[in-house]
Amino acid sequence: MSNPNEVTRVNIFGREYTIRGAGSPAYISEIAHYVDMKMRQMTDNATMASAAKVAIFAALNIADELYQNRDKFEELEESQSSELTRLADRIEQVLSESTYPATLSSSTDSDSSAMIEASAVQQNSTSDTPR
Repeated sequence: MSNPNEVTRVNIFGREYTIRGAGSPAYISEIAHYVDMKMRQMTDNATMASAAKVAIFAALNIADELYQNRDKFEELEESQSSELTRLADRIEQVLSESTYPATLSSSTDSDSSAMIEASAVQQNSTSDTPR
């Protein structure tokens, strides 16, 4: 993270600005370059009377991009949430249909057999010892 008091000089639409911010100088320069590019696109498409109008139209254009990307993100988030819910339901269905309970009872039966055998061995060993 950069020093919040660090100064970055940028050029936007032919004017130099000094920006002090928490972002890295490279990031601030990149953002300034993007704003400059948007402002220049506005003048390529129509003749504007003032830099203020160019800035306003560039800001509207950037805000439009932001809103469109936000809407796409929300749609993607909803789609992923629906897909995760569907997958979780499918996992639960497969688990409930699985042979796990039958396997569990089989292993319980073999565990019981092993305990019975262990008990018989223990009884034999205690009866072999002289008293």
